[in-house]
Amino acid sequence: MGYESALHLVGIKIRPSALSGLLRTLSGGKSRRPARLDFYFDLLVVDEDGFLRFKASKDGLDPYVADEEGTVPALLGKWYNAEQFARWLKRYSEEGGRVVLHSAEADGETWGWEFDGKGRMRALYLVPWGKWK
Repeated sequence: MGYESALHLVGIKIRPSALSGLLRTLSGGKSRRPARLDFYFDLLVVDEDGFLRFKASKDGLDPYVADEEGTVPALLGKWYNAEQFARWLKRYSEEGGRVVLHSAEADGETWGWEFDGKGRMRALYLVPWGKWK
């Protein structure tokens, strides 16, 4: 069982030195990819500015309208192995890129991971901030 969530790719710019390796994985045969992440690889593209994006769904039910290249920054679905996807992606991302999940279920939870550009990541959670007003 999984939770219906929107998976957002926020500012994930691929490091120029890592771009060819990432593109090889995306376009390569399934033997070059971690099997549990195949679902993700079939949905990803790198735009002309080097940012990771999703291919827009054919059904048009994406949370965002597709751009002229047919890509969107988020898709709805059941995102099994999302943390493993983030672990795979951390080696390619420049500093500041984030993978964010926002539950479409009744709880409305939000969580994700942020990349430091050095092959590391840290967890993100929505937490209270500031004083009551």
